[in-house]
Amino acid sequence: MRVCFYHAEREWSGRARAFADAANAMRARSYEVTFVCERGTAVERRLEAEGHNPIGIRTGGHWLGAGWRIGRALRRNFVEAVFVHSEREQLQAAAAVRFAARGAIVRRMPPFGSLALGGDARFAARISATGFLFAFDADLRAARPPARALEPYVAPPGIAASAAAPAAHESGRRIACFFSEQTRGSASVALRTLALLAARHPDIRLMLLGPGDRNETFKLQCAALGIVDRVDLPRGDATEESDRAAIASADFGWVLAAGDDAMFAMLDCFAAGVPVVTERNPLSGRLVRDGETGVLTSTLDAAAMAAEYAALLADDSRRARLAQGAREAAAAWPIDAMAEGFVRATTTARDRTQWRS
Repeated sequence: MRVCFYHAEREWSGRARAFADAANAMRARSYEVTFVCERGTAVERRLEAEGHNPIGIRTGGHWLGAGWRIGRALRRNFVEAVFVHSEREQLQAAAAVRFAARGAIVRRMPPFGSLALGGDARFAARISATGFLFAFDADLRAARPPARALEPYVAPPGIAASAAAPAAHESGRRIACFFSEQTRGSASVALRTLALLAARHPDIRLMLLGPGDRNETFKLQCAALGIVDRVDLPRGDATEESDRAAIASADFGWVLAAGDDAMFAMLDCFAAGVPVVTERNPLSGRLVRDGETGVLTSTLDAAAMAAEYAALLADDSRRARLAQGAREAAAAWPIDAMAEGFVRATTTARDRTQWRS
């Protein structure tokens, strides 16, 4: 079977990661996979670096124009199902399958995200068969897909077994701090927290992992706080391998990201045996066992977080227990379960008898 992952965002994110991981898992099951993304972006560069051979196009402009350009890739590769994330991508892909006269759409929803059906999504569902893919059973139960939609499925988050590796700590204490585009402001809290910790912990470093397109702002904040030599800024050339190496060198993974970015950050920490520190919310409550695989906090105040980290850094036995729990938690989220959800959605999408007029 042949599938296409269409991703129009310019910056690498958890949404792009979800498609990249699914593509790897489906290729392992002998699926033919096509990636279509915005030309000349961080997403295209990272997909190329990781061997996905994406087709770069111009995704902006009128949705019909983007649909025509996507449709050429669908025809050339005989695609039978197209996976998307946003409503805009859904509309562009719907036009593409009409132009190509083949395939159906599967829109993946973020973890604990609501099923938004605006004008673009409703119109897209009228011109192409459309299904929905959710991250958790609870998301599916809470959603109300349109009556005409294809059967919905769940693809739970997963981490590849090959990603699991014992942490390789370097000298000093390190905190890997994950943020996403929508939580960029929270990274400033992490910098202030580090500044408070630095006086009593001269060997501590903070590694920022997230979008690397506005590092100058972080540099100015670090200079103002006097911690320039204590912070590793996001890499513009980051790869899956470099991210894993950074996480494996950390004592704690501080997850300030949201949605898919947060979900994969927690899973990557588990795989490396790194305890997770994050605010309590529905997603973190689903993945992290407080006091066993990490620490769930109720605040994002710099002074309070500095006190929390000071206590964690002072208790090596506690950190070791949390690390062991994190490592064991990785086994609960196998990549095969996620792949099975994508496979089932693809099987339904390519079956024209399931399409409802």
